[in-house]
Amino acid sequence: MYNDPTMYPYPPVQYHLYPAHPYHYAPYWAWDRDFPPVDTKILSHSAVTSEHLLKDASLLVKKLADPAIAQQLMTSAQTGNQKEVDRIVHTFGSQSAIETSYTPTAIQFVVGPRMTGSPCCKLTLMLKWGQ
Repeated sequence: MYNDPTMYPYPPVQYHLYPAHPYHYAPYWAWDRDFPPVDTKILSHSAVTSEHLLKDASLLVKKLADPAIAQQLMTSAQTGNQKEVDRIVHTFGSQSAIETSYTPTAIQFVVGPRMTGSPCCKLTLMLKWGQ
């Protein structure tokens, strides 16, 4: 039934011979729009800062791999002692600001630069620790 040639126009339509519609070339809002010149300074700054954030996140993960530190952190979190959780995380020696939040199934770290003002980047790390 589906291979019956009488169900389809003959000869087959050659869609690839038709030119594409202009809507397919660029978004409609970009047809006659002039874009400013590209400035990579902000992106480069974010990339360099992100390298430092990744190093601090790596340090954080290495410290959490120690069973004694993990036990202490999980016990403090289970009792709802946020100040103790923050104190433990800050003893790791990170150069970045780390915000910690947790649920019964996971812990989340948001690693960001310490500088004030508009942040250029941040790194969110979620680790599972329960069912």
